[in-house]
Amino acid sequence: MNITIANMKPDGSISEQVIKAAKESSAVVLQTSLNGAVQPGFDYETLDKLYEQAEDFDMLIENACDFMLRDGLLFVALGDLVHNRIAGALARRVRSAGGHVRVITDGCPALGAALAEGLLDGSAGVCVHTASTFTRMDDTSQVLVINEIDSALKASDLKLRLMSWYDDEYPVLLVDTRSGKCENILLCQLDGAPSYGYYTSVVIAPCALARKKRFTFADLLDVMARLRSRHGCPWDKEQTHESLKRYLIEEGYEVLDAIDAGDIDALADELGDVMLQVVFHARIAEQQGEFDISDVTTAICRKMIARHPHIFGDVVADTPEAVLSNWEQIKKEERGQQTQTDVLKNIPRSMPALMRSGKVQHKAAHVGFDFTEAAQAVDKLREEIDEVANAQSPDELADECGDLLFAAVNVVRLYGVEPETALQKATDKFIERFSLVERLAAERNVDMRTCGLDVLDSLWDEAKAAEVAKQS
Repeated sequence: MNITIANMKPDGSISEQVIKAAKESSAVVLQTSLNGAVQPGFDYETLDKLYEQAEDFDMLIENACDFMLRDGLLFVALGDLVHNRIAGALARRVRSAGGHVRVITDGCPALGAALAEGLLDGSAGVCVHTASTFTRMDDTSQVLVINEIDSALKASDLKLRLMSWYDDEYPVLLVDTRSGKCENILLCQLDGAPSYGYYTSVVIAPCALARKKRFTFADLLDVMARLRSRHGCPWDKEQTHESLKRYLIEEGYEVLDAIDAGDIDALADELGDVMLQVVFHARIAEQQGEFDISDVTTAICRKMIARHPHIFGDVVADTPEAVLSNWEQIKKEERGQQTQTDVLKNIPRSMPALMRSGKVQHKAAHVGFDFTEAAQAVDKLREEIDEVANAQSPDELADECGDLLFAAVNVVRLYGVEPETALQKATDKFIERFSLVERLAAERNVDMRTCGLDVLDSLWDEAKAAEVAKQS
């Protein structure tokens, strides 16, 4: 079976080459005659009745292909062939049946060859480069065309670039645009052709998600859309903003762990987990008609532009301190905060208590409500310890313990130490020493549950001394 595919322009005009092909064909089918097309001067059929009968476009495509599977037929599509789904489907049907497809196009010859080979489905975008201008991939979900591969050296360089996005054995179409000759090869064979020239092109079909080596933000959105679709993952489909709250917090802490460990690979992985949570919430909101991911990116871009007038406006802020001061004032105005109390109340209660207390103290200090030196805070801490010791009831004890912790945070802050980090380090240190105590007890057949505090204190001091000796 031999079929020719060509196109008419949006205004209905048809080239002389297509008219010639029509006169040589056994039958001619125009996609439609309802666009005010110029009478072409030859007999033809149309798909207009199929349009009327089809329940949806998928049915139209299937019925149109069934209608046009005739040897020697010319199909004249409307507009751009690359994005014409009927043309793409017809080419694939003919190729799968072992037939031959000829494409007449005034556009990119390599794309015409790709359509003839059944590589285009009309739904994917197209990205066209030359070998000299191609530097990086943007989206493997598009049809990629690279023209003017005029040397084996360029082909080799191109192959290496593409292999970071496609697997080595990904199928590609090598096209000689002079003769229209095509060769289906593997990506790893791209630099093995007998010759190259300005006429040498390569076409790469869109890559399925499961086969991609690298992914874009658009791919992440696609993955999430599939997971939340009607036939998606049962667990993902039932999640809500509320059910996901703990995961966002957990992923944030795992990012901090990766930073503390200096593990860059883990950091990239954990930042991906945080990004997933953002996309997850945005998808839920989109399905509920609330907002979508573009609203999220719009909000943050607007915020960053508004809070950096020294970059995007004419405000002068040439020190980090000036930038922060300006940032805080802008944020205060955005939120309609009239007093510093408004600022303090706006600090989220869901924030870890240690972190929140430090932030409250820091904000209060902005208006001068602060000790002038850390020694004063230490005296206040001692006062709070006495009040804890003298508490007369459980409620009073709880209140005084809270005051004690708040005062301790204040001391740490005034000494220039980050409270959360300091406490984490102290906790880690305790675990390490406790581990050594436990090991010493086991070596000496000491039962930690019954040996008494004096013995445990002795083991603790020994563990501490060993730790100091190791550090020195």
